[in-house]
Amino acid sequence: MSALLPPEGFDGACAYCSPKLRARQTAACLGLEPIFDDRLVEQDWGAWEGLTQGGIFARDGRDAFERAGSQRGIEFRPPGGESTGEVHARVQSFLTDVATKGEDAIVVAHLGVLRAAYVLATGWDMSAAMPPELDPRAALILVLSEDGTPRVSTLNAPLRPRPLR
Repeated sequence: MSALLPPEGFDGACAYCSPKLRARQTAACLGLEPIFDDRLVEQDWGAWEGLTQGGIFARDGRDAFERAGSQRGIEFRPPGGESTGEVHARVQSFLTDVATKGEDAIVVAHLGVLRAAYVLATGWDMSAAMPPELDPRAALILVLSEDGTPRVSTLNAPLRPRPLR
């Protein structure tokens, strides 16, 4: 992995990270020493954990996502897993805690957490595909109200390359 830096203006921010290996590796690439928070883990996919979309279709049928509620946005729940609404609740809990501290923060997490933050900030109902303007390879910068309600400040802020030594 190549070394990167957080977006401009976040050099002194408090860093938080999912405790999952992939997020910890990304935080290391960003040169961060984060606080790990379980509320930042990816959605629990239950019986579908570790399967590709093709594997899910092969095992449970091509309508598996529809039967799990994919057309109902936050009600979507993989069999034996966590609902999208439950993911949103734990991400909101995290954002509320960060807002009470009143400090800039960087979060290294997973696509489901990014999507949850975007939903909480924009009201996207998730009944359609992820908006193409939300780039998971870039940073989503949010401003939090005192109660933790997010709004989008910058969409797709670029990460900065680390200067060569």
